[in-house]
Amino acid sequence: MNPADGDNPYESPRSVVDDRAGETVALMPATKLRRFVHWMIDRIIVVGIIFLAMIVAGIVGGDEVLDWAERMTWWQDQLIGAAVMIVYYTLMESTTGTTIGKLLTRTRVVDESGRRISFNQALLRSLSRVVPFEAFSILFADDEDPRGWHDRWPRTRVVLRRRPAALSA
Repeated sequence: MNPADGDNPYESPRSVVDDRAGETVALMPATKLRRFVHWMIDRIIVVGIIFLAMIVAGIVGGDEVLDWAERMTWWQDQLIGAAVMIVYYTLMESTTGTTIGKLLTRTRVVDESGRRISFNQALLRSLSRVVPFEAFSILFADDEDPRGWHDRWPRTRVVLRRRPAALSA
């Protein structure tokens, strides 16, 4: 055996290891259109949750709850909607990195390094969504990197989901 050939008997053993885990992966940002579509889907989901909750509350609470719902002021309605939205987005994004809208549009939310976001990042994203005119922050964002305030403040990105690599035999 000639050590110049790479067959050094004193060299540490080597094995085939998948080094891709340490590689930096190029993240493809979701387009504004795709983000608008998953926002619309998630908005419908949030309204549906509120609707179902009101039906259950009416069944359980009876006429008192229905009377309260009819007398609800604008700010009470906004407060309930914001609370449901914050809970929905925070729970979904912190546990799965997606929402129902993001699942259907094949996108996910990640931190700036491409890793799963933390609970605090998900909560900050959710709280940022209730800032007035926040939705316009994406509309006027750069097309190559369409990030709104709810992305920039917690340092997150919405990216296209990668297709799983084919397993080699």
